[in-house]
Amino acid sequence: MTTTTATETKTTPAAAAKSQLEAVFNYYSPPTPPGLNDLSILNGTSPDTVSRQVPVVDLRATAPLSDFTHATHGFQILRQPLPIDASHASVHNPSTLTHQYYPSIIALLKEQLGARSAIVINSTLRDVPAPGLATFDPKNPRPTTGAGSLGPFFIAHSDYTPGAARAHLRAMTPDWFAATGTGDAGTTAPADQELFFRLRGEVIAAEDRAAGLGPENDGNGNGGAGETDGRGGHWDWDGKGYDGPRYAMFSVWRPWETVRRDPLAVLVGGAEADGFPYVPLPRLYGNRPGCVSEYYNENVLVRPPTPEKGHVWGYLSEQRPDEVLALKFYDSEALRRGDGSIRAMCPHSAFHTEDMDDEPVRRSCELRVWCIW
Repeated sequence: MTTTTATETKTTPAAAAKSQLEAVFNYYSPPTPPGLNDLSILNGTSPDTVSRQVPVVDLRATAPLSDFTHATHGFQILRQPLPIDASHASVHNPSTLTHQYYPSIIALLKEQLGARSAIVINSTLRDVPAPGLATFDPKNPRPTTGAGSLGPFFIAHSDYTPGAARAHLRAMTPDWFAATGTGDAGTTAPADQELFFRLRGEVIAAEDRAAGLGPENDGNGNGGAGETDGRGGHWDWDGKGYDGPRYAMFSVWRPWETVRRDPLAVLVGGAEADGFPYVPLPRLYGNRPGCVSEYYNENVLVRPPTPEKGHVWGYLSEQRPDEVLALKFYDSEALRRGDGSIRAMCPHSAFHTEDMDDEPVRRSCELRVWCIW
């Protein structure tokens, strides 16, 4: 699908009035990480979270939106007219998402980020007011495409530690495309499937060389010493010495309607490069389509700001469906350089203010995507 670049939006009077505000953000506060699969962190019932009122700036008022790049800021604003009907029935139709929406996003990332290969990992729809955790499975936390929704997520976080991103790539099995329902030509052409797995093999081989891993490593992040608990193997490697293809994981975040409630914010101040303090939330993922039966993973929980280094968050006021946020979770080039010149991840969170109380529930979608250059 062909994508087009839209004219950059000027700040509207309504947006200008909200260019400076304060909002409450939730952080993880204890010095030690939470326990394995601690769902209380995700549903807002944990006693280990603390709220802070911090400044929020409108990105439209700080710089031309085209100035924000994933290399420098950890996020990038992509332009694409809405490629599918945004009705509830349409976006909850698995065939519409996989056969129309997924290919449009893959084309967008190849065109505007220059990726050689782009593969959608999974999708999450958010169009309910609060997280529905009654049937939440900590080992397979994504709702099945088209079968359910989550609400906005109000914890400052990034989705994966570097080791966890690598574990996701290594957990994929050869039948991944068929198992995820993205293996037919209408979603991912056979040549694109072959290219992705060939590049993935080059990535893992180069990582193993740089990390000094021997033949005992099974390539899935589950073999070798202690790789089921985040110790040993590629988990102890700092990313230096890598000479394979550059690759990254993104969340491609789009609203189906103009956002007037619970917008998504990104951390833009008070955190130099990737030096913001965080703790890992340890997880065991299992029974995920196209992946090994079980593998260890880690989410990133951001620590609260300090008096010496306050946080500033940024958001797109009244973000429209043609304004697509690419939020970075991992970038092999950032770790390879190791000098802070490239951001490796983008902390983010939804936020709410009192003037949003009567606005309609936010409807949005996020795709997790691998990009390989």
